[in-house]
Amino acid sequence: MQVFFQMLTLNLKRRMREGFALGYNIIFPIIFILVLGAITRGMFGNEISSFQYYSVVMPLFCLCLGIVTIAYAGKDDAYQNTAYRIMAAPVQPKIIVAAKIVSGTIVLVSCSMIVSVGAIFFCHIPLTGDFIFVILLIMTLSLLISAVGTLIGLSMKNFMIIKNIISFPICIFGIVGGAFFRFGTSDAILQFLINCSPLTWINRACFLALFDHNTELIKEIIVGVLILCVVVTAFSVKCFKKEEYIYGNLPGYEK
Repeated sequence: MQVFFQMLTLNLKRRMREGFALGYNIIFPIIFILVLGAITRGMFGNEISSFQYYSVVMPLFCLCLGIVTIAYAGKDDAYQNTAYRIMAAPVQPKIIVAAKIVSGTIVLVSCSMIVSVGAIFFCHIPLTGDFIFVILLIMTLSLLISAVGTLIGLSMKNFMIIKNIISFPICIFGIVGGAFFRFGTSDAILQFLINCSPLTWINRACFLALFDHNTELIKEIIVGVLILCVVVTAFSVKCFKKEEYIYGNLPGYEK
């Protein structure tokens, strides 16, 4: 456990120094909430304001984009020239993977909670007992996103290609899931495409919990995400590749 906490501390210090991660999950959501909330103010009714709407959907969308940030974090030991020393220590691969996942989760949850607290005070998001389920959803999603990003960063040979490819479906899911504009349609095909987006169900679950006090859907999603977390984490440990861990000469990763 001592080795794990040493690795966790090392990774946390690096994550906290990265303006990229903090900007993606704090500054970007705030800017989008303010801009889109002001632009679409007249498109919302009295029950939910535009600022409340984007205070719910935008942090979740930016949280999903954190996969790319965490994937890069999988390479920072190589870039900082510490990967060889860590492997020679020796440190078990499961400790390396766990430290990456936990540190990424802590940073993502912290950033999301900062935005959420701001939304409660400035956008008047209802602070009821059901808000705890939204917090649990953010925590489990952060864990899953960190696990997927770590899997990409530590296990995939074509890291840059996969990193660029995975950003595209996240953006598509965000668009059809209502991250930028609300979608409502009577067309069966378009409704099917909307329902194919995981963010559609995640956003819907949050609104049901916060404004209708219906927590059934959000509970089911939390359980499903937790199961995926276990599967992806185990897969990350199993697929850990030493050569990918120590290789840090990546285009686009210069500082």
